[in-house]
Amino acid sequence: MSELASAVSTRQDEGEPPSGEHRLLCRVRRVGYVVLGVQLVVFLVWSAILYSRFAVTFDFAAYYQPWFLIAHGHLNPYSTIMGVPFWQNDSEFLLWALAPIYWITRSGLTLPWLQDVSVVAAEAVAFTWVCELVRQRCRDRDAAWLGGLGLLLLVANPWICWAVSFDAHQEVLCIVFVVLMAWDLSQGRRRAWFWIVPVFAAGAASATYVVGIGLGGVLAGRRSRRMGAGMVLLGLGYSLFVVLIHGDGLVSIPRMYGYLAVPGGHTQRNLTLLGLVEGIAGHPLGLLGVLWAKRADMIANLAPGGLLGFGAPIVLPLMVVVLLANCLVPGYQFAEPLHQNIPVYVLVPVGTVAVLCWLLPRHRRLALALAGLAAAQVLGWAAVWGPRIPGQWLRVPAPAAAALTGVEARIPASAEVIVSQGVIGRFSDRTRIYGLLGPIAIPVRGLTWVVITPTAGIEAASVATSMALIGELAGPLHATLVTHGNGVWAFRWTPPASTRQIVPPGGQSPLPAWAAAATAGRPVLDGPVSGWHMAATGTRGYVSDGLEWQEPAGRYLADVALAANGPVNVEVWDDTTSTLLARRTVPSTSGIEQVAMPVSVPDAPDATAYAGWGPFRADFNLPPAGQRTEVRVWSPGGTAVDVYSAYLSPAVGPVPGWPGASRRAPFR
Repeated sequence: MSELASAVSTRQDEGEPPSGEHRLLCRVRRVGYVVLGVQLVVFLVWSAILYSRFAVTFDFAAYYQPWFLIAHGHLNPYSTIMGVPFWQNDSEFLLWALAPIYWITRSGLTLPWLQDVSVVAAEAVAFTWVCELVRQRCRDRDAAWLGGLGLLLLVANPWICWAVSFDAHQEVLCIVFVVLMAWDLSQGRRRAWFWIVPVFAAGAASATYVVGIGLGGVLAGRRSRRMGAGMVLLGLGYSLFVVLIHGDGLVSIPRMYGYLAVPGGHTQRNLTLLGLVEGIAGHPLGLLGVLWAKRADMIANLAPGGLLGFGAPIVLPLMVVVLLANCLVPGYQFAEPLHQNIPVYVLVPVGTVAVLCWLLPRHRRLALALAGLAAAQVLGWAAVWGPRIPGQWLRVPAPAAAALTGVEARIPASAEVIVSQGVIGRFSDRTRIYGLLGPIAIPVRGLTWVVITPTAGIEAASVATSMALIGELAGPLHATLVTHGNGVWAFRWTPPASTRQIVPPGGQSPLPAWAAAATAGRPVLDGPVSGWHMAATGTRGYVSDGLEWQEPAGRYLADVALAANGPVNVEVWDDTTSTLLARRTVPSTSGIEQVAMPVSVPDAPDATAYAGWGPFRADFNLPPAGQRTEVRVWSPGGTAVDVYSAYLSPAVGPVPGWPGASRRAPFR
């Protein structure tokens, strides 16, 4: 262990290795910095694209709102996004230090850009650490290829790009200080104490990084042992301080991990930290079972950086702390490879190179084989997951972004704004901002703007909930429709003095067809709202589609209100599997009629859920339960068709004419 720990040290006074000047390593080092510079430019451009397309979501709003308010003199901002004073969100005080930067650009894009700079700077520190390590331990040729391997493990890791793509987070903003602290501690430099301040400022979660790095210092050797022990005590003390001042009011440790303390996984009320520890100690198999269930994600987080890095003493404790803290949270939200595991992606490559440095003079062939395997597997992870980045994070079409830009410019700064969570980020530079997350009550007060994008962005609310709210705003709530188009609906509403909150209907109401999409239809929004509808343009195709519900398998009745002077098809599709479930041809109607037909929604897997391929697998949060069930109205063209609404309701009792097995059919 002591020999392996010394492989991470890079003291300058140990003399030159046998190869002398390391000309090849110097070239690798220069090329590496150029590559990292190019990566930074790519990240900056990518962040600008995401921001310009409104592809910044709820998490971005959670940080942009307080950052904006602090910069404007609100030194104790209340987060309407999270429902608490912002400082109680894990005691993340770093935004106060960053607030003056707002006035340089006056743009929310600054936060993602700061994140990009922090990540690439952390990679540069890690790469420098690797180069110094191999310079002291290896001959020129070996040092050069090991340095190149370290660079590859950093820049090819797809999870680093995933981390910078997902809004803005404190863990990513402080990662450069985390890596600087680990490097300085490994060298026994007192400067390591300085980096603790910004790491603590990033929140209680990053305080655990100090504990992990300190434990690594204790294991790494005599030079860092005392300093590491001090860091462990300081990290634990700060974490306790955050608990005592209720700085963890939103994400307290007992609330997050309380399910581990009792069999069955039900968190006890008023569970204390001591009670949590005692409960876990009494039921250790529950903890082990959770880790075993998430083994795919644990491997996915570690593997691109080279699993060997887990064997380096300076890195091992931090990796254990990060993975345990995230994987033991209920569900897969924090276990999945994303920003919360950023220390793993940057520091495991350092440990991998350290282990290879130790192994190379002892078992050269084995070291070469393991190095080749590490390079092959990071390229495999990049090939499997890299191409998915644009489709995963850039889900707002350019026309929708243009419409949102126009809406954003029209909203007064003093207004309350309710926005679909998939595009909420850029609207959060105000005191009162709320996300549309589903059928959850939202406080309202005074002039309120509601901006809804049912199908654009990474949405938490179902399409049915969003469309039902559009219908409710235009109808019984008497809000003013300001603009619509390209999938964006914006309303201006002054609620009555007696109205204190609004509850989205949750898709349990008929959906307005005029708010849906269409290839052969146009919305008619003249006159009373009760007469609004989607009218056929006269061309062949769907007069109305996109009327969608997220429902479990079972029997349902699809009910469509329409008028047609010629034949028209009413169809029900399972969009999860692109399967036609039912179709009814209506020759014509006498005015507006209700067309109802029974449909069986099957229990089928979500074909869009992506888990990777072969050994390159990761488990992410599962899609919402149920099937995406859609009602469409199709016209052969040349006839007048008006579609008013659609409704999908559970069927009760026997229904005549129940359809048989569903059949697959191509889209027209």
